[in-house]
Amino acid sequence: MKIALWKHKKKLVLKTIILITLFLTLLNPPFFNYFENQKISDRAILFYTQSSTNESIAPIITFIKPEISGYVITQKSYKIIANITDENPPLFGNVTFQISNLTNFLFNATMDYEGLNQWSFTWDNISSYPNQFYKEYIIRIWAIDSSTERNIGQSEDFYIYLNLPGNTPGLINVIIYLSVVVLIIAGLVVYMNKKLLPKAPDEREEEIKDQ
Repeated sequence: MKIALWKHKKKLVLKTIILITLFLTLLNPPFFNYFENQKISDRAILFYTQSSTNESIAPIITFIKPEISGYVITQKSYKIIANITDENPPLFGNVTFQISNLTNFLFNATMDYEGLNQWSFTWDNISSYPNQFYKEYIIRIWAIDSSTERNIGQSEDFYIYLNLPGNTPGLINVIIYLSVVVLIIAGLVVYMNKKLLPKAPDEREEEIKDQ
């Protein structure tokens, strides 16, 4: 009888310990935290682990692609790439790409981290924008570093042009069009000069005889 009672108490103690352990686990579930952390992108985890310090230098932003202002895009999808250097690199979500034309803001978007201080944005709906060869678009980038001061850096403005095959007149067509316009203007100038120039004496005598 004593042995049976002791076994019963032992089982009761084990059950109690198991219940208490489960209760404490639910209050602070480490495995939930683990799965939750997996939802954060790798690049975000990389940046969140960096230590922020006090500094007042804004991020330095340099375009890699396109290399020069005035670049002509001929593809329907184009990847913008920039190099951003700072003692406290920007966190994921704090680098913004913006595009506008000479009169209107068009859109902005968050850039992706490529590694080695490079950030990128893939502009994949170029064909939905006016593709006149002469139409200018302005691209620029902003970045906020991860220091406690949150310094903001801005790139220089880059001008680009769109000239997608099949959607816009090619360069040869533009040249032909301009040549025709010049010829028409020249013809009008010659015609107007003839009308405004004084008539020769022989022409005047013939007009008098006709009268």
